[in-house]
Amino acid sequence: MGGFEMKAKNLIAVRMLAVLAMFLLAAIEGITQNDLARKLDLLKAYPDEIVVNGKISSMDAQNREVQALATRAGRIIAVGTDSEMRFLAGPQTKVLDVKGRRVVPGLLDAHTHPHLWLFDHRLGAEGDKTSKKYNEPELKIVLSKGANQTELLRGLETVVKQRAQELGPGKWIIARLFSGNSIGESRKVTVPLFATGSASGPITDQYLDTIAPNNPLMLFATEAIGSYASNSKAKEQFRMHLGYDNLNMLEARTRGLWDILLAGKTEVGVDLLKTELQECLAAQGITTFGNHYYGTSSILKIYNLLYQRGELPVRYSWYVGSLWPPHLNDDPKLVPFFFDNVGDARGIGNDYIWNAGVASEVWENSIQCTMAKPPQGKDIPATAYSPCPPSFDYQKLSATGGYHNVKTALAAGLRMSFLHGYGDGVFDALFNMFDELQKEGKMSLEQIRALRLSVEHAPVIRPEQAEKMGYYRMQPALQGYQVQGDIKGGAFLKAYGEQYMTWMLPVKTMIGAGAHPVISTDAHVNGTIPVEWKDMDYPAQWDGNVWGYIEFFITRRMPNDGITYNKAEAIDRTTALRSITAWAAERELNEKNIGSLEVGKLADFLVLDKDYFAIPEDQIKTIKTLLTSVGGKTVYQNPAF
Repeated sequence: MGGFEMKAKNLIAVRMLAVLAMFLLAAIEGITQNDLARKLDLLKAYPDEIVVNGKISSMDAQNREVQALATRAGRIIAVGTDSEMRFLAGPQTKVLDVKGRRVVPGLLDAHTHPHLWLFDHRLGAEGDKTSKKYNEPELKIVLSKGANQTELLRGLETVVKQRAQELGPGKWIIARLFSGNSIGESRKVTVPLFATGSASGPITDQYLDTIAPNNPLMLFATEAIGSYASNSKAKEQFRMHLGYDNLNMLEARTRGLWDILLAGKTEVGVDLLKTELQECLAAQGITTFGNHYYGTSSILKIYNLLYQRGELPVRYSWYVGSLWPPHLNDDPKLVPFFFDNVGDARGIGNDYIWNAGVASEVWENSIQCTMAKPPQGKDIPATAYSPCPPSFDYQKLSATGGYHNVKTALAAGLRMSFLHGYGDGVFDALFNMFDELQKEGKMSLEQIRALRLSVEHAPVIRPEQAEKMGYYRMQPALQGYQVQGDIKGGAFLKAYGEQYMTWMLPVKTMIGAGAHPVISTDAHVNGTIPVEWKDMDYPAQWDGNVWGYIEFFITRRMPNDGITYNKAEAIDRTTALRSITAWAAERELNEKNIGSLEVGKLADFLVLDKDYFAIPEDQIKTIKTLLTSVGGKTVYQNPAF
């Protein structure tokens, strides 16, 4: 009998003996059983709820499976058989009969951005509903959809003119462009329209001033990371409210909404965020998520209000830091000053909101490259990673920019996460940074390992780099979908060839070397969003289901293109589930409270409609959540359950 089972049995035995002793004492003293039951009830000795008739996967170290569990005050107080849990129940104990279904710990999405995703969801796909619900006409994005660039521009001019007439001068207009039937198709049509960097296109600030002379205008295209532009009046508002106007497409969504459109409208923001968390996380079985504040620290006020009111439906592991604007990220003093003074707040918080470290998402621009060799005579498109230079000037990198900022944070002893890493050149730079810190005497190997450092995405990573992740005990957050499509890993594979397939997400190698990678989404997990409002280019078969992401790491097959990516790196079901529960809890620095169903831990669990461990592997993505419990409180229940 293992430790988990022994502890559970011992605890149940102690509780049974205590109850029997009390009944014996009551008999001696002439106290009725009703009186004793009332005393136990007043002392809150009974479970609040027992879950019975289940196949409960604990995901503890021994991967124990039990039939039933009992909860009180939000935590698990006992596990065992149905009869053992029923014996502990009192007159007010709720009994949840799951009718033989699979029960698993609540899922932990270590990398997602709810307050970012709701911009295109609530203001875009549901813009009419949202603007009417809150009586806020500006909370609506208008769409121009066309088969070609001419149709898109004509449509844009029409919808912007209509909005200007509806809203009147000075009111915000938000518009979006989309072409074709997929994000990939739309990207090819919309990207050339924007005049960004050295690229020329008809959509300039001046063009937007022409079509919206009296209104601030933000224009987005295709996806969350798609093209973006704004007119002069919008930039005036940015400077007035934020102090700068060179926002990127993500900052414009978060700061434009939370810091400008919702300024002074706290209750609207509270309801928007609460609805998003309930419908798009809790309903998927996600009970905890990790995120930095993505450009807008004011979002923390909204989360805090939900917590103070007891209305936060899921748990939030948050990171200090954000998308640093270029004028800050490239300053050799400002961001390092911030990291030097922020202090190590890891783990400080409560059961619903706690700090898990600091973040610096955009840090890798100058090191996004690959050591892969392009086929002879083949040009590498801009969407793929360029070959790395023969050698990096790391001394120059250490002087300013993202590399400098991250190194400063680590030297200050801060736990760093949300470091983007798409090309293998990024990981060479990161491991070089670790070497520098050790040689300079600023960090030891054990100190680096203790931080549980993370990188995000990692679709292209050489096998020896995967082993180094294990050596440093890293916990990368992986989603899988970046290996396909026309950008990132998908573009890399098409440009450099399938001889580099072994570089595509070598997860099994990471694990074998000692890393604990975590499966996450980095996506808006909602199945009701039309493609023109979709956030990222993940397979349509994954729409509205977090289990599609989990299935990929087991099968390594993408359902949209039929390609199996690096099958040798597939992991088994138990490891995959552990990755998005117990290991994710480690990454979020809260494994003492969440990630597994053990006595003393928070009662976060799911009831599934299918048995994850029994159905065919290619059907895992069809799993639906029937019930989500956070701290013993039902935050989602399927009407059919």
